[in-house]
Amino acid sequence: MKIWVAVLSILGGLAGIISGFLVTAFGAGFGEEEMASSGANVFWISALAIFIGFLSWKFKKISGFLLIIIACYGFVANGLFFTIAFIFLLLAGILSFRIPTVKKEA
Repeated sequence: MKIWVAVLSILGGLAGIISGFLVTAFGAGFGEEEMASSGANVFWISALAIFIGFLSWKFKKISGFLLIIIACYGFVANGLFFTIAFIFLLLAGILSFRIPTVKKEA
């Protein structure tokens, strides 16, 4: 299960990076500074989502919560460009809560 969280967060992060780059490029091309700024924010937040996906192996609840927040923020900031990343990151966040705890043997 924890492998799927990492895989989905990588896929969602990469899709978010592409989305952020496209929105930044189109915003700069059309002279929309606010659009370019939100695209750049989503670009860096998506790169952070990849790292958070791997942190979910150790910190399940915090990482899951952060992945869901990143998914929602990216969807609000980039809109439909972020749809694929939204789906992957939302699933990764939900699955992060369901990672079973392994008890250490003495």
